[in-house]
Amino acid sequence: MNDSTAALARTVTVTELAYCAGCSRSTILELLDHDLLAPVESTPEPRFPVEAVRRVRRIRRIEVELEVGYPAMALVLDLLDRIEVLERQLRQLRQGA
Repeated sequence: MNDSTAALARTVTVTELAYCAGCSRSTILELLDHDLLAPVESTPEPRFPVEAVRRVRRIRRIEVELEVGYPAMALVLDLLDRIEVLERQLRQLRQGA
């Protein structure tokens, strides 16, 4: 198995992503339209890294629990990603001290 075949094996289609994330295909396509998901391959059908399942679940939770719409969602996700990085760095600093 070469590198590109291995990378493709770690991806999911729109249908697979929707199923794993517990939502509809149209929801995935809407997230794609709002640039909240980035496919790793677009032809013939968009394919996403398996990590996208977690991202879609997070988006859906934020949307429902905090009533955040898609226009503000990118900012919320960016801030949450930054918090995760900072928490990881803090843990590493504490372990090294």
